[in-house]
Amino acid sequence: MEFERLSRENGLWTRLWLNWDSACSEFNESFSDFAPSALSVLKTLAEDPQTKSAGVFGVVRGDDVLAACQLNVAGLPGYSGKVLRLRHLVLSPRFDFSEDTTVDDYVDVLSTMFAGTVRCAETAMPADHIKLHFRSPADREFFNRFQRELSGSATFGSVQMRGAWLYLTKTQS
Repeated sequence: MEFERLSRENGLWTRLWLNWDSACSEFNESFSDFAPSALSVLKTLAEDPQTKSAGVFGVVRGDDVLAACQLNVAGLPGYSGKVLRLRHLVLSPRFDFSEDTTVDDYVDVLSTMFAGTVRCAETAMPADHIKLHFRSPADREFFNRFQRELSGSATFGSVQMRGAWLYLTKTQS
């Protein structure tokens, strides 16, 4: 699995749209009813990017886009340095409708999304802080385990859970 920017230019956004529409049809569901709020935000950003400080990123495996999210980097009140935020996380309709996806599949996607976001804070969207927004209470438990493992690491000076967010502050070098 790879974490990549999804855009009209690189064809990955179109691939997501076609694959997810096909997946919804396969399960007799309407793609237009699938995650309309999040997908409308992502669609606008992927098809007509206005800034390099925000973009649509996703987890890609072969020809399939397994998940997509918005990443944006900005200066926020109360922070010294930039903050990279992950928002509007949406997983492929297969996670909603198929009985073949497993918890391990879900964990793999979330782990790839997490690691990719951290890499973006080092490369494409440099930031001293990272905030990840959860989709569900199960995600909170998943990231709670990350918090326990990452606390005291050499990479992060601070790892905290606050409401539906995981807050990370990179160790200053």
